[in-house]
Amino acid sequence: MGPYEKSLVESRANRKALEAKIAAARRNRIIAAVLGVVLLAGAGLGGFVWWQGRESTPVAALTATPGKSCPERTPVSLWVSEAAQPAVLALAKEYQADPQSPCVDYVVRGKAPIEAMIGLGQGQPDRPDGWIPDSPRWVERVNETAKLNAKPAGAFAKSPLVIAMDPQQAGTLDGQPKWLDLVASDNPIRMTDPRSTTAGMLTLASALPKLSAEQGRVVIPKLAKGSAPSIDDLFGAYNASPDKASAFPVSEADLIDHNRLFPDHRMVSVTPSEGTPAFEFSLVNVATDPVRDQAVELLRAYLMTPKAAKIFAEYGIRSTAVPVTMPTPQGSVGEVKIGATPDAAAVTAATDVWQTATTDFSLLSVFDVSGSMKDKVGTTTRVAITQEAAGIALAALPKTTKLGLWAFSIGLGGSVDYKELAPIGRLDDDSHRAQAATAVASLSKNVGGGTGLYDTIWAAYQKVKSQYDPQRVNAVVILTDGRNEDPNGISLEQLKANLRAASDPSRPIAITTIGIGPDVDPNALSQISKMTYSDFYAAPSPADMTTVLARALFDHKCKNGRCV
Repeated sequence: MGPYEKSLVESRANRKALEAKIAAARRNRIIAAVLGVVLLAGAGLGGFVWWQGRESTPVAALTATPGKSCPERTPVSLWVSEAAQPAVLALAKEYQADPQSPCVDYVVRGKAPIEAMIGLGQGQPDRPDGWIPDSPRWVERVNETAKLNAKPAGAFAKSPLVIAMDPQQAGTLDGQPKWLDLVASDNPIRMTDPRSTTAGMLTLASALPKLSAEQGRVVIPKLAKGSAPSIDDLFGAYNASPDKASAFPVSEADLIDHNRLFPDHRMVSVTPSEGTPAFEFSLVNVATDPVRDQAVELLRAYLMTPKAAKIFAEYGIRSTAVPVTMPTPQGSVGEVKIGATPDAAAVTAATDVWQTATTDFSLLSVFDVSGSMKDKVGTTTRVAITQEAAGIALAALPKTTKLGLWAFSIGLGGSVDYKELAPIGRLDDDSHRAQAATAVASLSKNVGGGTGLYDTIWAAYQKVKSQYDPQRVNAVVILTDGRNEDPNGISLEQLKANLRAASDPSRPIAITTIGIGPDVDPNALSQISKMTYSDFYAAPSPADMTTVLARALFDHKCKNGRCV
């Protein structure tokens, strides 16, 4: 059994089981820090403190006691790019077993770029102490949207972008293909969304300069039509039916991970003849206290050691400190030759072109400002956390989006339970974008009263219907922390009857519902969303808040007005 097979326990399919096993072993410890991964909404640790006030653990200076004899350990949270997460998890375990390591538990959680962007806001609960993105472009974007002001860090490891391809299809290639061959053929590769994934971003920024304007007008819409929210979706499609996703760009590490997990569905790597950019893993220190800051810096030094390079190699990741040669799957086409990384201007140009080829949103975002939103979460409040997260999400939305904002609580609008803070308008209109930002910032000024939920949903649906844009996905996003409390409003059954009567399948309106905290009615919200071409997202804890908001706004596939 080789090193890849030995590391099977750390792979994607086993992460939740591993997390549960470690959590059970440590349940009775004074410091409840789990060395594991939280990927799905609702799976976060300590959800109760989100609504009862965040508890904090006193942290003393890092002890010089050898790591194996630590009576207690300081939890240090790390958010990690999903491509690097299995390797970082294994590396953290190895480092903590070193007798010379500090008394630290590195809590490793996989985070997609958009999740990190929202969750790194200064007022967000459960912010990490360290962040490992897989591209400097995401650091730049987080600095812009979340006002993080993170210091640039050099890459400690890389994983080149490759095309994962069905072996039979790779066998039909006439030599090593060019980028143009891969994206502009009659049967082009599929890819992930370049606005929210690194694989998609690097692919489009690399391929776009090879296309003429005429080619771009044909190729980009075709690529957009076949795109998927994540590489896991594409691997899943390939496993189910190879002809549905026979070639798509991924990191070399993800391809190795897939082949280890699914030996009966192995894929090979194909590298464009011009070379390929790489996922670049760097450690960004965002710790806010000196002890955890020191722990992050100690880990940074360990990441550059030969021992770390060996662990990275077992997971298909190339250390930048110690040269390694990675084996390529049998049947692969082309030497993996790492080229230049697309700069910020190239990425912006690529994502702008992509945006013009995809369906934009006409979106009405509706925020609960009932009295419970004043409840404390540590030193802050529910509404303050929600307000900042919404502001970051607003900054991350494509400028061509049409967006309106409402707030709601019983009687907020006088005779109605809702109030318009900003009408539905285009975010590429600077005055409207400023108005929307002001509306988000004003949420805390409107808090009070009960939850007038059902009347608000019905009114929001009617507003979007009256301004229906057939060129866009028309949607309502409802964020609430409670159940309907308006005794004079319509019931759930009346709301559902109204929606059924008003629904026009040829002009669909998606109602996405987000329930934050333990006091929502998930059954009711799920019924509403599922009958209106969308879904319900639950956020019971602070960590879930960032994941859920990112998923609800960015990580779904919308087609013909239906969002899944």
